[in-house]
Amino acid sequence: MGVLDKPQFTKLTNMIKLATYLENKIWYMLLFTVAVIPLEQEFTSFCVGVTFICAAIVAHVRGRGSQPCVLRPWQQGALYVLLAISAASIYFSMDRFLSFWNWVYVVGQYAALVFVLLRYASVVDSEKCAVADIEKNACCTKPLSMQEKLLLLWQRFGYLPRSLQLIGAFLGVSLLVSMIGLAQKIFGVTAEGIWVDPKQFPDIKVRVFSTLVNPNILAGYLVLVIAYSTAFFNQTKAYKRWRLAFLVTGLLAALCLLYTYSRGNWVACAVMLLAFCVLFCRKAFIPILGGGATVLATGGTAVLHRLASIQGGYGGDTSIALRMAYLKSTKWIIEEFPLGVGWYGYRFVYPTYNFYLADKSVIMYHCHNIFLNIWAELGAHGLLAFLVVWWGIFLPAGWRLAYHGRSLWLKAMGRGYVLATVGIIVGGLTDHVYFNTQMGLCFWTLGILTLICARMNENE
Repeated sequence: MGVLDKPQFTKLTNMIKLATYLENKIWYMLLFTVAVIPLEQEFTSFCVGVTFICAAIVAHVRGRGSQPCVLRPWQQGALYVLLAISAASIYFSMDRFLSFWNWVYVVGQYAALVFVLLRYASVVDSEKCAVADIEKNACCTKPLSMQEKLLLLWQRFGYLPRSLQLIGAFLGVSLLVSMIGLAQKIFGVTAEGIWVDPKQFPDIKVRVFSTLVNPNILAGYLVLVIAYSTAFFNQTKAYKRWRLAFLVTGLLAALCLLYTYSRGNWVACAVMLLAFCVLFCRKAFIPILGGGATVLATGGTAVLHRLASIQGGYGGDTSIALRMAYLKSTKWIIEEFPLGVGWYGYRFVYPTYNFYLADKSVIMYHCHNIFLNIWAELGAHGLLAFLVVWWGIFLPAGWRLAYHGRSLWLKAMGRGYVLATVGIIVGGLTDHVYFNTQMGLCFWTLGILTLICARMNENE
């Protein structure tokens, strides 16, 4: 290796200084990025991009890092196969240009966030203080000012394992999302008229959407919040303040979910909570049943009519009819294109198979079923690769944590992911909210965090 001249040495020194500076900031950037995911899509994309660029600079200067690799070789291979299939599918799109740029924008964000999570969320230097120790150190005899209380709270938050900090940010911001949704209900703010059918449901004047695109996407997000709130509420019996915080978070999310009037996600939430009772806490069945009855009473006749419409008990529902039309059209698309119509290609091919809608100008981005949509765009091999990652990597890691976690919070992380998976599967039968980039970022964040926690549990 040759000797560096002065300009080269200066450049190298500056790069090392920059990497050192960024190394100390990236974790907070990642924490902030995960927190803002549900708030605004473009801003989230900007945060993901900036955080990734900073992490890439540090990786270039400093190398891989000393922390153990979270992914096993076959798991890395499965992720690369899924990535390759999604990229190759662009060739089959009817508009390769738009499919390519959508793939770069969406999949690029997923890959960037996964990279940063694997590199920084698994760092163990902040995991030196157990939850019990935090509560012990919180005792203080003298009264504290509000500024001191906030500082102490932030310090205590910093002692938590990084995965737990990220989940805390995820649940903490959900309080804001839920409250914005409830404010929309109170003040009568609603999404575009397409989300409200006054003829079919005259009692429904408002469907809340909060900071997300539409009521159904908000509902899918709230199902995830309820899943993790329920899991952590169940595992924090010895910590009353934490237990109360998770209870409030879950109840606000459930109330906001009610006013989305998203029937598919109502059913998803109900099945998810039933799964919680069967798998983890049978004693919770009666309280959950009572809570469900209270929620139904709060919603009034509008909720009952909405539920009755699922079985056709409240007249002919256009929403259900349209979904059946999408599924029939998608069946034809899958049969005609066994290799898929390409990433983001559903919208281009659907008009040709629009045999059921009178308005041919309607742009349909997905078929309202997560499994059929992936099958239609990526082919059967793409769906298989996705299920291998989801059900073969993420879900087993969550299941092991749920029953064999070495601490309460690790068990809560696993149970939260298992419940979230149930909610995604049931909700995904009638809608594909993960077509939305924000929801996709949530999906990959929760999956990678589950893997990190599973590996941490093995190494303890």
